[in-house]
Amino acid sequence: MAPLENPFNMIESAVDCLRQQTSLILVDFHAEATSEKIAMGWLLDGKVSLVVGTHTHVQTADEKILPRGTGYLTDAGFCGPHLSVIGREIEPVIQGFKTMAPMRLPVADGWGKMQGVLVDVEISSGQVKRIERISRDLGSVVRHS
Repeated sequence: MAPLENPFNMIESAVDCLRQQTSLILVDFHAEATSEKIAMGWLLDGKVSLVVGTHTHVQTADEKILPRGTGYLTDAGFCGPHLSVIGREIEPVIQGFKTMAPMRLPVADGWGKMQGVLVDVEISSGQVKRIERISRDLGSVVRHS
């Protein structure tokens, strides 16, 4: 088994390869720490169209166009039941944290939200011209077993 590679060391060569095929490159950086996501945005400014973070399921309010034309958002948020713990029923999550025991975490019912980001990109350059964070109410969400 090969060791895991550091994405900060690997991303630029991958982007260089993709740039030979397209000017439109979206990077979904699935990371825990906001500092990792912010640093990746700055590393890729002007090299990709958009860097958007995922994983924490909590939408951030820091959408921007970086100086060299890359759109950026630290976390896109999530789609699912809003009154929950990142989409799961509240009480089992709290109980799990209190006991540190593994337990089933059912998907929550209730009022849903759809979150993400919309961007307008100039196709020839790959630069973002407009970025908008979105968060829309969806109404009642049905539980999926």
